Amino acid sequence: MINRITDEMKRCVKNECFIAALALALTLPDTCGKAEYPQENSTKKRYIDWYDKYVGFYEKPPSVHSKDMPYSSGEVVYSLRNHMLHQGTPNIDSTKIADYRCKIDKFHLVIDVVYNGGISGVSYGMDMEIQERTLEINIVNLCSKIGAAAKSYYMNNPGKFSFIQYDLKDIRHAYDSLFSEDTHN
Repeated sequence: MINRITDEMKRCVKNECFIAALALALTLPDTCGKAEYPQENSTKKRYIDWYDKYVGFYEKPPSVHSKDMPYSSGEVVYSLRNHMLHQGTPNIDSTKIADYRCKIDKFHLVIDVVYNGGISGVSYGMDMEIQERTLEINIVNLCSKIGAAAKSYYMNNPGKFSFIQYDLKDIRHAYDSLFSEDTHN
């Protein structure tokens, strides 16, 4: 199922169905989180922990000079997931984010080439107090990162996905002759 989702996500990006690609990408940490943390009952915790371990870790600015810089943490992406999949709006709720540096005041989604990861910024006022945090996430880049991490995780841990049991049959071709223009009665 992971391979099918990542393949369909890539087709969505190729066909410029960016919101559909984003929706698919945002489901992958749910599935991988269940595989990684099967005893954890909290979907939120599984999602955030898996994302932070396999994607977010690489997003966090390493420098001590960027300690205030927001980034696409597991909490941010989980908030985006909730808004996107449950409310149909690609947004985040900064009030539900515990990490102070990711309490974002302005959030933007952009569509750009895959290697542009987006922009984060902090505006300071008097006495170097933070006035505003901004985060921009590139949909194509986020889909690529989540897709690659999920696919790699799945390939390295196929036994952890035994909970995925489905039977998806493509029977469209079985009816082709019924609707063919060559059929005459």
